[in-house]
Amino acid sequence: MKTHVGVDLHQRFCYLTAMNASGRVCRQGQVVNEGGALQAWLRELPRPRQVVVEASGFWPAFARAAAVESERLVMVHPQRVKAIASAKLKNDRVDSETLAHLSRCDLLPEAWMADPATQQLRLRVRLRIALGRQRARAKNQLQAVLHQEGFRKPVTDVFGRRGRAWLKGLELSEAGRLVVDTWLREVDRLDAELTTQTRELERLAEADARAGWLQSVPGIGAYAAMVILAEIGDVERFASKRALASYAGLTPVVRESAGRRKRGGITHQGSNTLRWIMLQVAQVAARWSPGARSYYAGLRARKPAQVARTALARKLLTVVWALLRHGVDFDEELFIRG
Repeated sequence: MKTHVGVDLHQRFCYLTAMNASGRVCRQGQVVNEGGALQAWLRELPRPRQVVVEASGFWPAFARAAAVESERLVMVHPQRVKAIASAKLKNDRVDSETLAHLSRCDLLPEAWMADPATQQLRLRVRLRIALGRQRARAKNQLQAVLHQEGFRKPVTDVFGRRGRAWLKGLELSEAGRLVVDTWLREVDRLDAELTTQTRELERLAEADARAGWLQSVPGIGAYAAMVILAEIGDVERFASKRALASYAGLTPVVRESAGRRKRGGITHQGSNTLRWIMLQVAQVAARWSPGARSYYAGLRARKPAQVARTALARKLLTVVWALLRHGVDFDEELFIRG
């Protein structure tokens, strides 16, 4: 008889509920998120054990520990779990019991668990993304001081050679000069880190055939290719191009009632990172790809710019799905023909 273990996972601890096939609770309790403690708690339960946990940022470490003492580990989609089993009362005990019950009834909305190689790649690309965003914040902080001090930049790029020469000659207040120089040093430090991380991703892209196929698409370079691969993982888990677009949150919300169907904006659910990088790709592709430019222009004639760019991002993501599934390069003529 299988033992079903529902886990409500938090950053420092988790709450576990163990239940047998008849629905009787065998054991419940809170355990610190430490490998030895988790394994000791699970070891007291009858085998075979099926452990169920919601997808979260902490799941990889938990999975490594729990896999030692469980025959099967299942990760589930948090939003789908809520749709299946909504409850007025929500706490750690109720949530873990719900997961155990769904496991016992074979109603688990399973989510894909990234393999170790994909996890490692995600750590790398998300570091590169985070560094880029930190640099953008540092630049914004510096320029905010310039506005506060009453200066308007005479150059497009304050951080280029001409811009830095202009900054050096400004008669700022004592505190203003301190802040500007500090943020300049921070931008330089982040620039060096970004260069290192970008070169590492380019090295990884050279050794990955999938990245080569993706880089044949206008707008996708080595960095963008590795971000896409890290977020998608195994493309075979997406049965259709629409499934991949849905995972990126690029499909429209559809509401249907009494025979009437209405389409709204995109869902914004799924991988925020994949959606973000595809929107960046679309912006570049609209300038350099004849097919993408024509598609964007046709939409732009009757839709707002953001809607047209989102639609192009979704179309390019379907191209990504096809290239990865079939192992081929981008064909501009085929893209134009649709």
